Amino acid sequence: MQTLKILTATLFAALMLTACASAGSSAPVPMPSPQMERSAPASPGAPAALESSSSASGGSAQSDTASQTAQRMVIKTATVTLQVERVSDAEASIRARVDQLGGYVVSVQTNGSGDSQTSTITFRVPSDSFGSALSDVEGLARRVLSRSVGGDDVTAEFVDLDSRMRNLGATRDRLLALLAKADKVEDALQVNSALTDVQGQIEQIQGRMKYLKDSAAMATITADLQPVPPTPAIIPESGWQPMRVVSSSIGSLIGFGQGLIELGIILFVWIPVWLPLGLLIRWGWRRRARGGRKAPPAV
Repeated sequence: MQTLKILTATLFAALMLTACASAGSSAPVPMPSPQMERSAPASPGAPAALESSSSASGGSAQSDTASQTAQRMVIKTATVTLQVERVSDAEASIRARVDQLGGYVVSVQTNGSGDSQTSTITFRVPSDSFGSALSDVEGLARRVLSRSVGGDDVTAEFVDLDSRMRNLGATRDRLLALLAKADKVEDALQVNSALTDVQGQIEQIQGRMKYLKDSAAMATITADLQPVPPTPAIIPESGWQPMRVVSSSIGSLIGFGQGLIELGIILFVWIPVWLPLGLLIRWGWRRRARGGRKAPPAV
């Protein structure tokens, strides 16, 4: 019994070290729930879920992982902004091409209608078809306004996760062996609690690895579709147009007449100001003229 307690304490210490290593790693992105992960069938080539038997952490799992990481795991993404003749037709063409490539549409956002309609469509296609899909989408455009292509290499993270999962699988096997030897309820509860914690970490790592594999297998492309701006109409200049000259002259004459009338109205309104001033200036000028005409006195 003393030996069992010592082994239990040793496994708890190993479990704590594994948990600390997990906490120090980068935070994972959203992953499927453990229930979905347990019920979903394993995809071809994916790391097999560790079972309670010791064979789950054998050499076959290591060879499968080695073959999976022989090629780099890169999550490919692209965003393009295009001007197209008709947005609805371009969107339909993209949908049809995505179906041909074995992909699927993630989301579509449409604004406006008719010639002013705009649309943003996000879809995923197999990574092997990423280049051809992007070329096909750009081929629909009258003009490519912007283009952004990127990739996130997650190979190192995947290898690290696989190593952690195999270590946790070995720890779980030892806990299962201890649980089978436990003859006290207290010891069995302690081992079972540690076993539950290890199993939760294994399922979390499996979910993250599945997310990375799925993301690397399917590339994501977002296409922002905009209509081509209408071309302004150009009215050709014709030859000499007499009626146009007559119309322009009449318009000028009418404008001149309106100006004279406006001037008369302004002078009439300002009579109290300019009339007295005008009379005063005239009186002063006439008086000065009469004084200049007087004969000089005789000597």
